[in-house]
Amino acid sequence: MAGEDRREQILVAAERVATVDGLEALMRSAAAAAEVSLRLVQYYFHSKAGLLDAVLTRFSERGYADSRSRIDAIAGASAARRLQMFARSVLPTDDEGRRFHRLGVSFASLAIREPDLAQAAYRANLAVLESVLTHMIGQAAAESGSDRIDAVAEARLLMASLHGLGTMTMVGQIDEIEAAALVDRLLLGRAWFDANGRS
Repeated sequence: MAGEDRREQILVAAERVATVDGLEALMRSAAAAAEVSLRLVQYYFHSKAGLLDAVLTRFSERGYADSRSRIDAIAGASAARRLQMFARSVLPTDDEGRRFHRLGVSFASLAIREPDLAQAAYRANLAVLESVLTHMIGQAAAESGSDRIDAVAEARLLMASLHGLGTMTMVGQIDEIEAAALVDRLLLGRAWFDANGRS
C-alpha cells in the first residue's frame, strides 16, 4: 500500500476510535483498528499530539466542506440566510454531526487536562471556525447596512452558543427542532442580522 494510502487508513481508523472510545489510548487504538503496528502510526504522525492534530484537522475540513456544500446549494440566498444555514448545519442532528460534536467535546476536555498535548490543535480548529463565522457575519452586516460591529466578538458569541446547544442536544436536554429554533432566535436578536435571513 502506498504511503499516502496507509496514512489515510490510519487516520480513518483513528477518527473512528476517537469518536467511540475517546482520546486516551488513541495511538494504540488506531494502530489496532487500522491493523498496522504502533511503530507505523508513530512513523506517520510522530506523536500522539501529531495524530490528534491530524484527526481533528481531517474531521473539521470534512465538516466545513459538507456545511459549505449545503450553503452553496441555496442559490442567490442572502448572507444572513447562508449564515443561518451554516449555524444550523453544525448542530449534531445526524450521525456525522454527533460524531463531530463528541470529538470536539473530547478534544476540549483533553486540551484542558493536558494543554501541552492537545491545546494547540484544538485552538487551531477554533480559529478556523472563528474565521469562517467572522467572515460570514461581516457579509451579513454589510448586506443589512449595519456598521461598526465587532464581527470577531459576534463570531465568538455564536460559537459558544452553538457548542452549548450541541451539548444540550446530545444529552437530550433539547431536541433538534428546538436547537434549530434557538439558533434562529439568537441570530434574529442581533442588530446586524438582516431580516431577509428569516426562514
